[in-house]
Amino acid sequence: MVFIQSFAVGAIEEFPWGITTDDKYLWWTGYDIGNIYQMDKFGNLINTIPVGAIDNDPHGITTDGKYLWWVGRENDNIYQMDKFGNLINTIPVGAIDNAPQGITTDGKYLWWNGSQKDNIYQMDKFGNLINTIAVGAIDDSPVGITTDGKYLWWIGREHDSIYQMDKFGNLISTIAVGAIDNSPGGITTDGKYLWWIGGQNDIIVQWSKI
Repeated sequence: MVFIQSFAVGAIEEFPWGITTDDKYLWWTGYDIGNIYQMDKFGNLINTIPVGAIDNDPHGITTDGKYLWWVGRENDNIYQMDKFGNLINTIPVGAIDNAPQGITTDGKYLWWNGSQKDNIYQMDKFGNLINTIAVGAIDDSPVGITTDGKYLWWIGREHDSIYQMDKFGNLISTIAVGAIDNSPGGITTDGKYLWWIGGQNDIIVQWSKI
């Protein structure tokens, strides 16, 4: 992995958590104020969407290009929203795992991780569970997750690492990130780069994937 850049977001939101990209923009969540932020890839703020009235604890976020899908820890739901902040659908997931964290999509399916049972869950966009991958033996604090279509990349806070895994749960590689930030949170990829949240220093970090 090659470090590209990082930029501070603490002046906007002291508790950043989830992050996604639609290739052009970054979208990230902050659970101190309860907002979703739209930002360019140089760190310039474009828009702010308040979501606290829906769920005051936004965590993971992903986009399929058209919609935003984000995790609310206050109510243990996944919310589908357009990019203007209009709520489309709500999917309860607390009965599956009452500590949902990160979320990603490969276009067809949603993949999200839960730190209650230390699993990655594959789900269709209507909330039907497809598969469960146990990851607690690798890292018992899964938080962020993303996919480049072929692989899953997820963050574990027990060891402050990014894990690359195939969609069947086979571990490919492990990248330690604690030297940069020992409270990593959300992660996303635009295909070429990985972008991840550092919660200790309130930063967004850009890395190449190779």
